[in-house]
Amino acid sequence: MSDLDDRLTAALNADPPPPRDAKFRLEVLLRIERERFTRRIVRTLILVFASAVFTVAYAAEIEAWIVTDFWRASIVALGVLVAMFSLSGVPIGALWGFKGFAHTLGRWLYPGK
Repeated sequence: MSDLDDRLTAALNADPPPPRDAKFRLEVLLRIERERFTRRIVRTLILVFASAVFTVAYAAEIEAWIVTDFWRASIVALGVLVAMFSLSGVPIGALWGFKGFAHTLGRWLYPGK
């Protein structure tokens, strides 16, 4: 039996497997990133759908409010525009006043990091 063990050990040592399989690691990383991307897309689509339903449900009230109180509605619209701009993934981390907000937003968008 020791001769068989020696031959088997020699055969296995002649062509050892690589210490790290780069292709496997890359495939795992790609799968993880696809799952993160899918979660972000689903979260975004839910938010878009909810805001569309809200807008359709309250369209008459929103229109009446804009007509009667133009300046306050303009300020709210500007705030909504800033929020949409921020949540769209625009990098705002370089602005010193928004670093805390950008860090929180990054943790919300990328919870695994």
